[in-house]
Amino acid sequence: MLRQILGVIEGANFVSVDLESLHKILQHPIRRRIVLALNEKKELTYMDLMNITEVGNTGKLNYHLKILEDLIEKNGKYHLTEKGQLASQMLQRFPEKKAQSTSLHGGDAVLIGFVGFLVAIVNPGFWGFFLIPLLGWGIVYLAPIYALMVPGGLMWWLTTRRIRSHDAYDLFKPPLVTFVSFVLLLIIMILLNFRVTITAPLTDSNHAEIAQPSFSSFIIAGMIFPFLGIGISELISRIIEKRKLS
Repeated sequence: MLRQILGVIEGANFVSVDLESLHKILQHPIRRRIVLALNEKKELTYMDLMNITEVGNTGKLNYHLKILEDLIEKNGKYHLTEKGQLASQMLQRFPEKKAQSTSLHGGDAVLIGFVGFLVAIVNPGFWGFFLIPLLGWGIVYLAPIYALMVPGGLMWWLTTRRIRSHDAYDLFKPPLVTFVSFVLLLIIMILLNFRVTITAPLTDSNHAEIAQPSFSSFIIAGMIFPFLGIGISELISRIIEKRKLS
């Protein structure tokens, strides 16, 4: 591919080109749209560019035009420079490849959901109950933060990497598996009457109290929080993506 790119450069009689810099300039979809539109129409007005790029903010468009200053110039209307013509040829010959999105299969959903279940089970804030005598009650505050962000965030990451998509239907399949796994765990614990009692310091004195970790609260957090974690992770992702495009 490097030979092909160099062939395009030599064909345009523009041998000295910083390919890395050119790639960074053309990385943004709005700037690619501007270059390709100018290559097709030869020259466009400022309003034409606003309509083509669908950018309603003049400050935003001016920002992208500033970055493209080596590729375009204005002489009444905007048109491509020699370097801009080279860039347009490269964009046409080597269009951006978009990853094909797929649907999350049942087996993948079960596997990712079970991973989320295991990650939720090892919540350090919850099992930190056993470290209260050494570290104090502060470690327990990790439980809701971990339960809300880590299992859901991990499942979101695994799902989006697997299917190359952010379809809500697919995103919420794995936490459903996690939910079912916790329901089964809760049933087993009830049938076995499983309880854990530990001794923890009440104050800095030598007195102690009996503390009973709330397994039901932990399991409820494991059922509901992964769904919330998926939603929060997707929201953060969309905010970051929006900022990249601005």
